[in-house]
Amino acid sequence: MYCQYINGRLEEGKGPLLQVTNPADGSLVAEYRAASPEQVGEALEAAQAAFASWSKASCDERAAMVLRMRDGMLARRDELTEVLIKESGKPYDQAFYDVNAGIQRFTFMAEELRRIYGVTLPDYGSHTGGAYHFVEKRPVGVVVGHVAWNFPMLNISCKIAPTIASGCTGVVKPSRETPLTAMILGEIAADAGLPAGILNIVTGTSRDLGPCLNSSAIPRMITLIGSTKSGLEVMQQGATSIKKYSLELGGNAPVIILPDADIEEAADLAVAKKTTNAGQVCVCYNRFYVHESVADAFVEAVKKNLPDVVLTTEKKPGRYIMGPLIKRSAREHIQEIIKEACEQGATLVCGGEIPEDMPAEGNWFTPALLTGVTDDMRISREELFAPVIAVQTWNDLDDVIRRSNDTDCGLTSYVFGHDSRALARLSEELESGEVYINNAPNGVNLPHGGIKQSGLGCDNSYFSLEEYYDNKRISLIP
Repeated sequence: MYCQYINGRLEEGKGPLLQVTNPADGSLVAEYRAASPEQVGEALEAAQAAFASWSKASCDERAAMVLRMRDGMLARRDELTEVLIKESGKPYDQAFYDVNAGIQRFTFMAEELRRIYGVTLPDYGSHTGGAYHFVEKRPVGVVVGHVAWNFPMLNISCKIAPTIASGCTGVVKPSRETPLTAMILGEIAADAGLPAGILNIVTGTSRDLGPCLNSSAIPRMITLIGSTKSGLEVMQQGATSIKKYSLELGGNAPVIILPDADIEEAADLAVAKKTTNAGQVCVCYNRFYVHESVADAFVEAVKKNLPDVVLTTEKKPGRYIMGPLIKRSAREHIQEIIKEACEQGATLVCGGEIPEDMPAEGNWFTPALLTGVTDDMRISREELFAPVIAVQTWNDLDDVIRRSNDTDCGLTSYVFGHDSRALARLSEELESGEVYINNAPNGVNLPHGGIKQSGLGCDNSYFSLEEYYDNKRISLIP
């Protein structure tokens, strides 16, 4: 039985009965009772009560608890992976990555919490030793976390690990689409012996539970991984009291391919990125701007790679392994966007079909390649969250920079090429929180966050952990 985790106890929800279905075949994975608004209130009050003692716990105590969670996840890694496959439709390797990435966040934060330092500042008007000023870090308080469905373990770990590590306490709500692995985390927390109240996990719909969590005056910080629309709703609901926000929101990532780029590599990565998690990734390539001198070669290279995509949720060999979209409405939405683009002059080169050899009850969709796309089409204006490679061309660097920045979003940008002058300009002038050049690697120690309407603050790294603290200045005359 899947339970809520509230004030150190596993208990059945008192809200409506909800179902989780498998995106691959439509089968029922599990039923569970959602948390009620009253249980959400209990979780918030438990977190508030626990903060008084947990905020004063030593670094060693906090690190030990974070590592207990990590060890519990390691012990149940295979189970977490299997459940994640069923609730999200991820292929095995991608689900295994998701779980391991979550585990890695706990390991990192257990180490990084020891590197939060205060500072001593001089007094400009006093002689040496006449006055002292200290600035120290103090845990913010109760943190409410909302996490998206596309990376259930990675996303929730990005919230739980720094909350516990910093000395804060929290209430976390996973997505309605993928709650089961989060509920297993509640079991892991109970088995790990976390002090009651420092972590609470409540599940249900955002419509029912979101306002209860956000409008409460108990949270001092709300953190979210989700859409820009969700971020605005959270801030509006949270305006009942002064709160901090850390929001990782929607993206519309441009991919600029320079004339001297390695076209085969760029085409390989285009297919690999757009089929990983079926393109349902906030930092996924969204708008492909390919220099006109290499556009035909890029399209042909992508077209050559697409037949190698294997549709499955199983553990199979292959460079491109892709599962289904998360739900039927997501598939219908991307079909509508592709149809609209073609009516406006784009060409569907290949893909964009419902495969006949996959379960009809699932949300399967073949990756699509389009050319002749323009910036005014919806396919360029919206975050696609789907396996669609939408190609347009450019021939002037100033113009492609302007077009790339012509969006409210500012999460991630990508560049392929080796012209140092062009790379310098692009890295400086692209308006996004992250710029990846030639598939540069990522890591848990690197901050992940956007600007503009793509968010506030960041996940991962020292910079994320720092957000869970307030600065406290102490000034004294000895």
